Amino acid sequence: MSNEITLTGSLAFAKGKAKASISGSGNADVTGDHYTQNVQNVGTVEEQLTKGDIGTIGYCFFRNADATNFVQLGAAGGEYTIKIKPGKAVGPLFWNGTAVYAKADTAGVLVEYLLVEE
Repeated sequence: MSNEITLTGSLAFAKGKAKASISGSGNADVTGDHYTQNVQNVGTVEEQLTKGDIGTIGYCFFRNADATNFVQLGAAGGEYTIKIKPGKAVGPLFWNGTAVYAKADTAGVLVEYLLVEE
């Protein structure tokens, strides 16, 4: 089977006379059939997000449900490449790793996410 993943996204910016926008959509193939959708309480000490039976993570989406604190995500312990501000989301994006590590700012946050096996 092909095109099991549907991707959509857009970004628009407007301030004063400056305006820009971009949007796109597409499909992607996956070889695995595992996924994990979860809400995890992430504390201020680094922890791995639960991924269930997923081998290599492919496409994913993350949302920080906290109203005050940001959360950082990374593919390797202590190496954070993504910062999600309070109440914001990131994705869909392609992860291509076997783990997601997370660490909250100054207090625990709830992170909602969907991970799909590559």
